[in-house]
Amino acid sequence: MPIGPTERLLRRTRQRLFLQVMVLLALLVVGTGAATVLVGLRALDGDVDRALGAAVLARADAADGETHPGGSEGEEQSEHAPADSDTFMLLLDTTGAVVENRSSLTLTGLPDLEAVAAASHGAQDLRTVTVGRTSVRLLTMMVTHDGTSTGFVQGVFVLTLHDRQSRTLILATSAVAGLGLIAATLITLLVTGRALRPIREGFDAQRRFVADASHELRTPAALIRANAEVLEREGLVSEDGRPFVTDIIGEADRLAGLVGDLLQLAAWDETRMAVTPGLLDAAALAADTVRGATALAAERGVRLKLDVAGPVPALADRDRLVQLILILVDNAIDHSPRDCEVTVRARAAGGRAVIDVDDQGPGIPEAQRERIFAPFTRLSGTTRHGSGGTGLGLAIARRIAEAHGGTIVAGSPAGQGARFTVTLPGG
Repeated sequence: MPIGPTERLLRRTRQRLFLQVMVLLALLVVGTGAATVLVGLRALDGDVDRALGAAVLARADAADGETHPGGSEGEEQSEHAPADSDTFMLLLDTTGAVVENRSSLTLTGLPDLEAVAAASHGAQDLRTVTVGRTSVRLLTMMVTHDGTSTGFVQGVFVLTLHDRQSRTLILATSAVAGLGLIAATLITLLVTGRALRPIREGFDAQRRFVADASHELRTPAALIRANAEVLEREGLVSEDGRPFVTDIIGEADRLAGLVGDLLQLAAWDETRMAVTPGLLDAAALAADTVRGATALAAERGVRLKLDVAGPVPALADRDRLVQLILILVDNAIDHSPRDCEVTVRARAAGGRAVIDVDDQGPGIPEAQRERIFAPFTRLSGTTRHGSGGTGLGLAIARRIAEAHGGTIVAGSPAGQGARFTVTLPGG
């Protein structure tokens, strides 16, 4: 079922509100999760470095002064690969060769001679390296005796369990963050829906009031006009009173038009305007409309000019397009000084039908060019014939253009006067 402008506005508002809240919540959840992971990983890394540092320092102190390190020379030892979190020490000579490995744990690629070279210049070196498929934390410390280097201690901490714990921390935090975002999404949808409920109810109440009031006003307006016509037709008023009766009839017609416009807008707020597009010649339709409005323009001292170069195919509802052009022509007449010209132009551009209506009035300030399409909007001091209008015509014109999948915009191309440009699907 088609939805009306009010419902579309409420849906767009809810979507924007939802997106804004979700962006804030996502930043909060992601930021909190990232901070948790960062702190957790730093804590794990800190524990590894502190344990490794203490072990290496103890072994270096024990090795200080040993001239024949080891005590394992000549002994057969069963070498084996370390477990997931093993720590072992390699005692190296000044060239980086292993002179003692009490744990009998080995990894191909150790000792790391780059780390030994770095430690020889800075007393110690801490790094993470990958040996084969095993990631290890490596601390290399120089051993000295009486200020002279006697070798190095290279401590090795296998990071397999550490890396597994790190991945578990990241996955757990990501899962919690994901569940938090899902929960936040559901809560935000519920909250935004409830937050807009009073606004929707307010729009509904306003629409019902306008529709009900318009229905109630139709009958009194019709009775006023009918009674005034009886008074005029039957000669029940003096000659001096006839102008007043004529004014009553005119105001009754104006009131009936206002009521009709209000009912149209109320109906279009309820659902999208129904149009039945068909292939027609917009130029010929504009010519017919201008011809029918010539007498109205002449009464107000304004000339109508038609500017068409040939057929302009368009996909449009004939009756609605006539209504739209009449609204723009009547608006242009109202805003044009006497002895001026209103030009109606129809042309094809970019595969679309374009209709321009130009007047020679005071123009439209740039800041007001969008606001004038809102219902009941009238720019003060711009009308020339005292009609004032109802402020609904341009709102209806925009609804008609949008119902066709087209647009209508206002401008003042020459710095004075106004131009309304309607763009519709071409044929």
